[in-house]
Amino acid sequence: MTMAAVSRFAFKGICLAALAFSMAYSGSAQAVQARDYIPLPDGTSVVQFLHLHGTGDELYSRGHKVSDDFDLSSDINVLMPVYYSTLFGMPAIYEAIIPFGRASVTGDAVATVDAKYKRSSGLADPSILVGFWPIHDEASKTWLGVSGWVTAPLGEYDADNIINLGRNQWAFKAQVGLVKGFGDFRAELIPSVEFYSHNDDHVGSQNLKRDPLYAVETHFSYDVNPSLLVSLDAFHSRGGATEVSGVTLDRDVSSTALQLTTRFALAPNQFLHVQYLQDVRVKEGPKVDNRFSVQFTHAF
Repeated sequence: MTMAAVSRFAFKGICLAALAFSMAYSGSAQAVQARDYIPLPDGTSVVQFLHLHGTGDELYSRGHKVSDDFDLSSDINVLMPVYYSTLFGMPAIYEAIIPFGRASVTGDAVATVDAKYKRSSGLADPSILVGFWPIHDEASKTWLGVSGWVTAPLGEYDADNIINLGRNQWAFKAQVGLVKGFGDFRAELIPSVEFYSHNDDHVGSQNLKRDPLYAVETHFSYDVNPSLLVSLDAFHSRGGATEVSGVTLDRDVSSTALQLTTRFALAPNQFLHVQYLQDVRVKEGPKVDNRFSVQFTHAF
């Protein structure tokens, strides 16, 4: 695929779709589950495995739908080993996030693009997380945690691809999580900001710069009984404007999504999360019509 192979408008749309998808799936892999900002006891080890299946068929640019035949399909798996400890007398968490899977796109919006550039598979960009809790008051059901993420550009990446699992950029994310409990109910507010290095191998060996991405998550969870939790989750992001070789591609890639979560206790130390997410609003890139995810958690 070359720039001459598609129209200027289509080329811009393809670039934005690739960028928006890589940011969206990365955010999904790093998304916090309800009550993740409540620390487990010192010395607890956890292994989590997450599978996400997403589909979409609409492509947006500057908040307007430019195609309803951009058929995106993705299956992303994430392995997450976690360890809880103490740091300067405070509860602390150390976590690795290792995503891998496949993604592809078809449809009239990309009909002129060679098939080999419309799919990506293999390893995605892995992350390492370190966090701690300055406030951890079990009696008043109040927790305040701070965490930092580093994402390495080790995922599959091809500058000519429409869809990439890797971003070819380092990313650095700072996040704060506030949890307040009232009986069996928990309310969570989790803002974050993520910064990116340059991608010097964008389409045509161009240099891509990306502004910081600001995001906020909210989780409202309730214990139906000792074995079942339900949660209504909301995600909003704004920023991430991109510039390629001095030319601005977009002003921001803001999006809003809602998610319903159910968590089942399979055993005292085993849990199963089942979730459904749908994009409510997308300004740039593909809109996820349906995303189903299942996560298995084992603590020991």
